Amino acid sequence: MTEAITVTGLREVQKTLYAYSQQLGDRVIRGALRQGANYVLKGIRLEIPASIKDKTGALRRRGFRVANSKTHKGKYSGDLIGVEIGMGRSKLAPFYGVFLNDGWVPNNGKAAEGSDESKKRQRDARLAAGVKRVPGKKFVQKAFAKRREAAVRIIVRAAETGAGIVKRKLGMPA
Repeated sequence: MTEAITVTGLREVQKTLYAYSQQLGDRVIRGALRQGANYVLKGIRLEIPASIKDKTGALRRRGFRVANSKTHKGKYSGDLIGVEIGMGRSKLAPFYGVFLNDGWVPNNGKAAEGSDESKKRQRDARLAAGVKRVPGKKFVQKAFAKRREAAVRIIVRAAETGAGIVKRKLGMPA
């Protein structure tokens, strides 16, 4: 389910910032990436179908969050920086967002072990218990697809603005 955006032209801005300080450059680029990810996050909250919105609105408020990527911290993967949109991790965050988005298959879609007769009995027992396949709504993928280009523009604009602010504050030539 991992999808990514590749931004071109950001490398030059990052190199200019790294000429002074890598930590400062990382901060500006990460802030720009967060702005783009927050724009996509707003789209996810709008894409949650009305039929599955809960009464408290917890899925919209606390269900998804923007966080720094653990695999893109710079020291582990060269000079890559990243942010990710994931499920909230607090006690109050709803756990069911993943099931609503991706769907659910009983028994992980695996066939029951044993003879054909035992498989039939297990299937009948699941049907009697009301267990069935639940298709996913795919609202995260829809929001990402709709807002991808605008998010890239936001990221590039924020990185250029941040680089300009850093240049002015440090007195670097334009």
